Amino acid sequence: MKKSKGFIVLSLMLAMVFVVATSLSGCASAGNESISNQSNQKLSQKIIPGQTTESQIKQMFGDPEKTTFNGKGELMWTYIYKHGHRTVGSYIPVVDWFVDQYKGHDKTLVVLFHKDKIVKNYSFSSSAIAAHVGL
Repeated sequence: MKKSKGFIVLSLMLAMVFVVATSLSGCASAGNESISNQSNQKLSQKIIPGQTTESQIKQMFGDPEKTTFNGKGELMWTYIYKHGHRTVGSYIPVVDWFVDQYKGHDKTLVVLFHKDKIVKNYSFSSSAIAAHVGL
């Protein structure tokens, strides 16, 4: 069966739109990259409550994004990393009105110190994030 010229041109145009859209779907990252590849398992080998010091934490992860004190006056450091990308549909004209999406993940490390600058405890979380904007 012979295909019409219009069908071939339309197919090529759609293929080009797909290639351009996928190449534009870049990633964005924000926060402390030192925790980007961390997991609970990896951190349990690096951070040992009662042994790891404040200076060792700073050496491993750099300056915290946030420092606070809890009700007992103990210092808490928070490290945050976010990574994500817009989906392909976000780059297609008109379609983006209905399917503008952002997908990625967040990682947060909170370290609690005794007053003697030794780690008392820590918490690590990693969660998937998705946002949808459209009509």
